[in-house]
Amino acid sequence: MPRLSVLAAALCTAVFAAGCDFTPALDIETPAYAPAVVVRSVLAAGRPATVRITISGDPAVSPVPAADRIPSATPAGATVTLLRDGRVVETLAPRRQTCAVSRTSRCNPVTGQTDSEESGTYDCSAFGGTLPIEAGATYTIWAEVPGLPPAEATVTVPRPAEVVADEEPSGDAGTRRFRVRVRDLPGAGTRFGLSLFRDFGAYMTQVCRPGGPRDTLVVLGSPWRFQGRFATSDPVLLADARSPAASYPFATFTDATFADGEASLVLRSDPAAPDNVVPTDGYALQLAVLSPTLYEAYLTASVLFGEDNPFAEPTDLPGNVVGGYGLVGAVAFTDVAVPPRRGL
Repeated sequence: MPRLSVLAAALCTAVFAAGCDFTPALDIETPAYAPAVVVRSVLAAGRPATVRITISGDPAVSPVPAADRIPSATPAGATVTLLRDGRVVETLAPRRQTCAVSRTSRCNPVTGQTDSEESGTYDCSAFGGTLPIEAGATYTIWAEVPGLPPAEATVTVPRPAEVVADEEPSGDAGTRRFRVRVRDLPGAGTRFGLSLFRDFGAYMTQVCRPGGPRDTLVVLGSPWRFQGRFATSDPVLLADARSPAASYPFATFTDATFADGEASLVLRSDPAAPDNVVPTDGYALQLAVLSPTLYEAYLTASVLFGEDNPFAEPTDLPGNVVGGYGLVGAVAFTDVAVPPRRGL
């Protein structure tokens, strides 16, 4: 080995804890930080609008320790207006809510009551409307915070898709096999997301009683649902998957490979369930039609949080807010309930 290479290798080993980087340093002057309004919302067809407003933070400032961090406080004096095709639909009202940075709860064995302590309370109000969002319409969210430039974002709400779900024999008593037929919407480039939910009729929890907490089974008057997982080898459902997995909680896909405007997708339920719930045999499939920016956000999030890759390139989160930061997406849901199986 040449002498210079040996010296470099030895030096790199000696300072390994601090890192060894022989690339030239670049002194780039970054723009001065200016706070701006951050807008976050997903408009859902058939439901009133909910919008969260915050103020951006300086990226050059060292992160605050987790114990002292106050997340996304709602700025005082903020106003949010919802417009449709340039005309005011309604001014969204603040939905007052106070959140805590941390909360601890202890069961008092003498009184049988739960004592709670909160620290670092802050205003975490959202802004909500009363009128349902209409599918196919184009909306603009206009947000103003005193002392900052206004921010706005425009999005067209998708129309829901036609979905039919049938059950097929699975050959396994512990899983369910579903065939989901999705009819495409007019126009190319429709973006979808598929989820599988399962019903449960009871759950276990700890209830505070004199003498201490007790494990208690709570029976529900009507079934509730939790988001389950599903396994699939369907190429349409796996097209956006960044890495293979035994099962998935959510799958995005497009109409790029639909045949004659329709796709027939096959998936199998994952029998796993949260430890504290008592699941039933009822399932529901939910198909979401996603706006383009929201679809891109899901793909980006799967890259950022789905893989532990120290060599990954920096990735920009998609956004569509003008005059500020954030993302305003839109979605239209179609739910299809699958009754308990009989004789399959």
